[in-house]
Amino acid sequence: MDAPTAFLAALLVAFAAAAAAGAVTTRMIRLSAKRAAEEFQRDGEANRRLHDQRTETYVDFATTAAQITDAVTLWPATPREARPDVLDQARAHLRELHDQHAAVLLDSGPDVQAAAAVVVAECQRLVDGLDLDADPAPEAMLLAARGRELTLPFLRACREYQEAELARYFGVAVRRAPRLSTR
Repeated sequence: MDAPTAFLAALLVAFAAAAAAGAVTTRMIRLSAKRAAEEFQRDGEANRRLHDQRTETYVDFATTAAQITDAVTLWPATPREARPDVLDQARAHLRELHDQHAAVLLDSGPDVQAAAAVVVAECQRLVDGLDLDADPAPEAMLLAARGRELTLPFLRACREYQEAELARYFGVAVRRAPRLSTR
């Protein structure tokens, strides 16, 4: 066999091997994509678990904020000797609120995130305003007295986000989905 013929034969063998490898690679990619789609495809039960987990995160966040506003509301009636413990509890609730805020930020929309940031800022301001020797400022007392109203915009945003997610998942408007209470 002369050199040009040998070169062409080797080139054909290389092209055939590359084509076979390409076919095998294509087949492997298709099978991998199909398997990944089957593994990661969400079913109704997985969506329900995700919905329940989000709801629990949102409720825990609102409950912790309410505990902070309750502590500030009761501050004037708290005996002076009990105030250090109440202040420590309020600060612990604030740290917990910051941790829960991170969880809310991870799995929510921009409206929920904005409402949660307002709740955290107001609670931070309330706890920072507590003084062991003095009652809170009147505007802080007014905000704390309306404590449940502080979380209402957050809970409304959460409800709207949850309903939008359910509608996106199921492709239709969900009217009978479990709702977060805003009372």
